[in-house]
Amino acid sequence: LAAILFPVFAQAKMAAKRTAALSNAKQLATANLMYMNDWDDALVKTYFGFPSYPTCDWGNNGGAQWYSWRHSLAPYHKSKALLQDNTNPFFSEQYWVDQPWLGVGQPQPRYATNFAVNTMLIGFANGWCGGPWTPPGLDSLSTVDDVAGTIIMLPSRAQWTDLKPGFLSTDEAKPWWCITPVGGSSAVCPAGDNGPFHAVGKQVAWVWADGHVKTKNAIATMNVSDPVKDDWGASLYGIDPNTNTHYTQADRQHWVDTAWGEYR
Repeated sequence: LAAILFPVFAQAKMAAKRTAALSNAKQLATANLMYMNDWDDALVKTYFGFPSYPTCDWGNNGGAQWYSWRHSLAPYHKSKALLQDNTNPFFSEQYWVDQPWLGVGQPQPRYATNFAVNTMLIGFANGWCGGPWTPPGLDSLSTVDDVAGTIIMLPSRAQWTDLKPGFLSTDEAKPWWCITPVGGSSAVCPAGDNGPFHAVGKQVAWVWADGHVKTKNAIATMNVSDPVKDDWGASLYGIDPNTNTHYTQADRQHWVDTAWGEYR
């Protein structure tokens, strides 16, 4: 009897986790749509005021009053808990990360990093101030051909505010993207061969640009059979800082070939 019931219980538990992950992502999607509605369909930025323009001052003269999209969405979700995903191993407050807001030398508020924005769409205000790794991104979704088929946000196990599709690959090695807990001296990484995209049973609860939420295998989002279309917009909108051109079908194939084991 136990041999019969244990798989059933395991499947039910996994289904419950997937439902919870979808619910968390949906709340964030709703907050993002409310923000866009109030700001004439403008997209959030990975960081606003990053760094101060036009001097590209990194903070020596008060230019560090830059802030992330998490602050921008705060009025729409009312609670920091919305940025948590209780299916994520880095859910608890010990893994929350400083989010610059108050300028140099000031105490910084901490937020959960259980969600990140898609760098292929969401860029940096005053982009390029930090060089090729801080692209400005898109101003709105008006130039996105397939809004319902393009990812805008995703569940994350990394310390960053944004993630790119290349993080599917082990090329983006641990521990540089991992999270150092409060009071800790070293980063804590996902167990085993798990990567920075938070998957539940190989399925990731993606937030799509039109506001709907749907689970899909991370590898499938690369759509390697299509020369120009992928779910991230990497080959249509993303800019490879190494080449200053859009990512290619070959890039996406490489990410799939070198993907973290949990996504396979």
